[in-house]
Amino acid sequence: MRLLIVDDHPMTCAGLRSLLQACYPKAQIETRHQLDADGLSGRWDYLFLDMHLPGLRFEESLERLAPQLARVILISAAPEPEAVDLARRRGVCGLLLKNADIDHLLEGFRRIQAGEKVFVDSEEMIGLRSPPQETLTERQRHIYEALLGGFSNKQIARTLGISEYTVKEHVTAILTIYGVRNRLELVLRQQRPPVV
Repeated sequence: MRLLIVDDHPMTCAGLRSLLQACYPKAQIETRHQLDADGLSGRWDYLFLDMHLPGLRFEESLERLAPQLARVILISAAPEPEAVDLARRRGVCGLLLKNADIDHLLEGFRRIQAGEKVFVDSEEMIGLRSPPQETLTERQRHIYEALLGGFSNKQIARTLGISEYTVKEHVTAILTIYGVRNRLELVLRQQRPPVV
């Protein structure tokens, strides 16, 4: 199976690629940060396409991919219902939410592979976008942003002038607040930190 991920966020690309590679070890997975001519060549079985690529209107993305939309899976943390409806009418095979948990994301992809059209309704979107009830401290917000930026504990400690042990404690707290098991799940959720 050949998969292509097009998303302008390197961490999202890396996280989704790692997840899919772990579940489909024989898959050939490529990532891109923009939708270029090579991405249109059709050398893939499924294309995971970010709905919000900078410098490219969503409608234009759909037009470029018109002959291959039946193999396009949209990915977004905050999809607009109107854009989702347009994509569904054009023949896109599904939408997977970046801020859904990993099990839901993988189950959605399995259903798409089985021939189903997988979309979520606006009620589900609202529920999945809701931030955690707990809040992050100012220090935790800085560490959260660094985690999404792909920084290691050592790099975060050096940047913030604190020990790696302290960073590790904050990371554990952040993962608990967001209800995820590891950094990969946190990156895939792509949620904004709660407002204090």
